[in-house]
Amino acid sequence: MELEAHDIHVDFDGKEVLSGANLTLRKPGVVALCGDNGSGKTTLSLVLAGIIKPEKGTVRLDGLNPFDDSTKYKYRRHIGYVFQNPEDGFVATDVRREIAFTLENLALPRDEIIARVNRAMETFGLMPFADRSPLELSGGMKARVAIATAIASGADFLILDEPEAYLDYNGIKSLFSAISETRNTAGILHITQLPKAAQNADKVLIIKDGKLTEPKNIPLCAPELPKIEAGQKSDEIALAFENVDFSYAEDLVLTDISLVIRKGELVGLVGASGSGKTTLALLAAGILKPSSGRIESFGRVGIVMQFPEMQLFANTVWNDVCYGPKVLGLNNPQKKAADALELVGIDEELWNLSPFELSDGQQRLVGLAGVIATNPEILILDEPFAALDPKTCGKVLKIIAALTKKETTIILITHRTDILSKTAHRVVALKAGRIAYSGNANELFGSIELCEKLGIAPPSFWSNNNQDNVIQK
Repeated sequence: MELEAHDIHVDFDGKEVLSGANLTLRKPGVVALCGDNGSGKTTLSLVLAGIIKPEKGTVRLDGLNPFDDSTKYKYRRHIGYVFQNPEDGFVATDVRREIAFTLENLALPRDEIIARVNRAMETFGLMPFADRSPLELSGGMKARVAIATAIASGADFLILDEPEAYLDYNGIKSLFSAISETRNTAGILHITQLPKAAQNADKVLIIKDGKLTEPKNIPLCAPELPKIEAGQKSDEIALAFENVDFSYAEDLVLTDISLVIRKGELVGLVGASGSGKTTLALLAAGILKPSSGRIESFGRVGIVMQFPEMQLFANTVWNDVCYGPKVLGLNNPQKKAADALELVGIDEELWNLSPFELSDGQQRLVGLAGVIATNPEILILDEPFAALDPKTCGKVLKIIAALTKKETTIILITHRTDILSKTAHRVVALKAGRIAYSGNANELFGSIELCEKLGIAPPSFWSNNNQDNVIQK
């Protein structure tokens, strides 16, 4: 069985995104698709899924046409799709129903549906969340639900759009295991920035200038860490947690959190999905209030959430970034907006465009600029490197380094231990809602045993090359 796209052309607002792309995906087999942000990876995947119709070209699955009314439903029964933002695919009120939804639409026997759902939840560690709304889960757990749903469908072809982007170490290992088990019965297109994912594929393709090529060597996906002197932390307190507990309804998420972060300090916050990292960030930003205990912040707090593109709302990039400093009554909000956009590298020619016309990577940078424009003394970044190509990761790192020079306090939530090992003044690790480690990054990351215990990856996991250029601490 083959899924074939031939001479695919797609334009968005007069800009050619795909210009004669060709791809053949066979069952069984795994193809890894790599490329920069905005290169057309997601667009091609949506064409293959029958969601976007190309201006020119053909898509066929054993003669079925996804854009022909007489065959499109049969075509789509063969496709399982995982969106880059897991929420885009959610339809049900709890995790169990979410995974079962596609199976019910396929009219499978009840016993088979139950067996598939349970197997998928066990594979991805979702049993404790079976009755929870997927929208209430952490970003990493949402990703697990989306992947489990696609794999449980038993589709002939799986299209996975950077599924590991928000997964923790154990989640990625579960994903690799599931792909290994499925690769002999399905055709898999795995869009990825992760070298180990590309190494596990039968074929690697690179998309550039709207076309696909097969490289001689697997591309290196590690960010280029810039040589920039980061600022020095001071003895002044920027943020303090004292015996903080937090519960969602009856679920205790954080327990007895006591933590002091200094002005100008860059703190890496790590831990397995569901360990409480995002909840701690929301408490620090004042978006949530602790169930007990006390939090003090000594300065304005800005937070860039896991999906910063979802923080965008205005009709133009310029109005979006200007909004924060205007509402806060800051002096000269236009200059603050312009400075922020220049800092993140959004060209002036894009300022009058709708932010939703930009690539995913550009939208993330605009979301970051909107927060930077408010001049926060404390900046919280929740998974800022997820789904970014190496070049854009490097750009975000330069922005972080520039902000630390201004004595901005940074809380950096990320699974990318390779980045934290080169940048963080200190790392704080959460496990089951408690602080399990607080100290030197390399002492933690140098212990594979401790990393495994905390559910985080050792730095070597993320790349297949050594980086000499680093942010100097």
